[in-house]
Amino acid sequence: MRIALPQLNYFTGNPGKNQEIILQAIQKAQTAGADLIVFPELAICGPFPQDLLEKEEFINECRLCIEKIASACGSMAAIIGGPNLDNQTGIMYNSAYFIQNGEVTDGVHKTVLSDYDIFSESRYFVAGEDNQPIRYKNQNLRILFDEYESEYIEKTDHLIIHIGLSPFTTDSLAERHQIFSSLAKKNARMIISINPTGGCTSVLLDGNSMIFNPKGELLRQLKEFEEDFFLLDTRQLNKTPAIKLFRSNCITCIHKALVHGIRDYFYKHGFTRAILGLSGGIDSAIVAALTAEALGKENVFGLLMPSEYSTDHSIKDARDLAENIGMPYETIPIKPIYESYLQQLHPLFGNLPFNVAEENLQSRIRGMLVMAMSNKFGYIALNTSNKSEAAVGYGTLYGDLCGSLSVIGDVYKTDIYKLAQDINRKKIIIPENTITKAPSAELRPGQKDQDTLPDYPTLDQILRLYIENNLSEEEIIKQGFTAELTRKIINMVEFNNYKRSQCPPVLKVSKKAFGMGRRRPF
Repeated sequence: MRIALPQLNYFTGNPGKNQEIILQAIQKAQTAGADLIVFPELAICGPFPQDLLEKEEFINECRLCIEKIASACGSMAAIIGGPNLDNQTGIMYNSAYFIQNGEVTDGVHKTVLSDYDIFSESRYFVAGEDNQPIRYKNQNLRILFDEYESEYIEKTDHLIIHIGLSPFTTDSLAERHQIFSSLAKKNARMIISINPTGGCTSVLLDGNSMIFNPKGELLRQLKEFEEDFFLLDTRQLNKTPAIKLFRSNCITCIHKALVHGIRDYFYKHGFTRAILGLSGGIDSAIVAALTAEALGKENVFGLLMPSEYSTDHSIKDARDLAENIGMPYETIPIKPIYESYLQQLHPLFGNLPFNVAEENLQSRIRGMLVMAMSNKFGYIALNTSNKSEAAVGYGTLYGDLCGSLSVIGDVYKTDIYKLAQDINRKKIIIPENTITKAPSAELRPGQKDQDTLPDYPTLDQILRLYIENNLSEEEIIKQGFTAELTRKIINMVEFNNYKRSQCPPVLKVSKKAFGMGRRRPF
């Protein structure tokens, strides 16, 4: 059997666009002489459609597109994922449609619904009660949405096809490889795992579709964070040599994922140009460099907004960064604006001492200027806060926390520095001084982040244990941290839930990113 595996970038909430790219893949597969083409879970509606699934007209459009795709398949069979509403019962399933001879002839419902992290499938779908194989060309095709459905695999199955969505994290590829390699070996069956590429705002899909032989050996791995196409001839299985899993190192993988996420966010929303504030610090430098890589240097605008507390070297670092990238930038000193605000507020502030009110006022002025440029020229503002800062609330609402997309909001500060080195691996883009100097918000004379926070290596260790590993205060203390510091950090994380709830969506690269995957009351 010749099986076409198109690894595509689907558009969430746009069945018509997905129909278009699916038909292109079908034509390519037909030209290549494929007997069967496989598309992933929810391919027709795009990944994570959320409450669009509650709209009857959306479900009807998905079904109509499935029918049009079926008619285009001709003699070639197809497996394609999509929502499936039973009009008699009102029950909706997450289904794999099987197309043969130009029409939908069979299908499989997902039996294990996911309700962890970013998933909330039971909100929309009812679990199927059984998983029967699809009979095609005298072979039993077992379709799985989830590895937990492996209990349905029978000795009479000839081929296992996994179509479930596998969102990207830094660990996801290795985990998928281990799961399906073991499953193939255990059942002595070939496994195909098709995974899309592309972004759905926060959620990233890395592609990396894989084929395993019955020994559990990897035979083929499709491209990482790119569209791809492969025609598998099962008759050549014994002649195909095994390969090693290709896996970028963790930081390079994050680098690729963030560029991919930025590019897809802009492309799918119809945006073309970005703006961000350039402080001379490492966070804004990282975001600028990644965005230039994603969109082109000419489509990223940097706004330098020095205050009386900005150091000369920070201003120089920001300019050097922009010139290293080749991106346009302008400078607007905020001192006159800041002084006018203080003058207007003096009747209310009186002679009260300088505190966080004056500090945050500077940040909000900068946010206002960035958003003014965004409105006037059609730029999309990008947020530059990292995960460490977001975790403990080290940021100003309606100031430096503004923006449409949080690019590095799932990257800890210690990894930010590693990311800078990865960006600079071929040539210097981020100035060395930006990387080596002590981080500072520069909102008061001589300010340093460590005036308020513990050193970032210590802070990040505690945050990883609490957020990623979900350890309790007592368990973290047993790891060697003081009770006072541990309690302080945990309290800061929980107290600032209210602030994070007002922040832009975060590009997810970890197992537990802030946003829809980490739900806390506030």
